[in-house]
Amino acid sequence: MVTIGTMNDIVEANHKVDHIFPVFVKKTVVITNTLKVQLKVHYKSKDDDLGVRMLGHDESFHFTFRTTLFFRTLFYCSFEWPGSNGLHWYDIYDDMINHNDPSTLRWLIKPLGTCMWDKYTSLYDICDYWKK
Repeated sequence: MVTIGTMNDIVEANHKVDHIFPVFVKKTVVITNTLKVQLKVHYKSKDDDLGVRMLGHDESFHFTFRTTLFFRTLFYCSFEWPGSNGLHWYDIYDDMINHNDPSTLRWLIKPLGTCMWDKYTSLYDICDYWKK
């Protein structure tokens, strides 16, 4: 006897796979410029160059991707603005660190570094200095 599943069975199975293998989850990164000047941002990974974006004060940019079980997903950004004394950079997504974070990671760019939205406190209070 052959049993044929319904569409609900397929959706439920896919939902279970996402919980068993959370690294297959779609992620979105949102970056917002809180500086009072225009911010030049260059987004890259080992395999993808998302290009350069210019963000005015309080402007945002986002990109979406899927993580993979077999390879490390790492997106890093360089940041430059008038008076910044050169180029700054930060690992904006690293699945070695961010794999348990929400599907949307929200970042504020500040003069001394970045601050990420914390789903537990509902504040941008996960802050770090620029990488050296």
